[in-house]
Amino acid sequence: MKRLIPLILLLGGCTAMQHHPATAAAAPPAPQTACVDPAQIPAEPPMVGNKFNGDARHDLQVLAPNAKALRDWGEQMHAMLMSCAGPVAAPTKP
Repeated sequence: MKRLIPLILLLGGCTAMQHHPATAAAAPPAPQTACVDPAQIPAEPPMVGNKFNGDARHDLQVLAPNAKALRDWGEQMHAMLMSCAGPVAAPTKP
């Protein structure tokens, strides 16, 4: 029984902290303007999983061009994100 009392007090304290008034009254973030025109966002390459038939040679001929297209798409998306982020400082090593 003596072990149960500290556990109840601990759990009761956690419950009280979840309803802290400072976090409940926080204002929502202000809306930001888009940094990229949605028309500039490149279309995602199509999925090709349904084109596989189990033949390794065939599947590789389907997969290789799609992997290249996904890589190119990712590089374009990365460039857009970097333009939105603005200048980013290089991480410092300790």
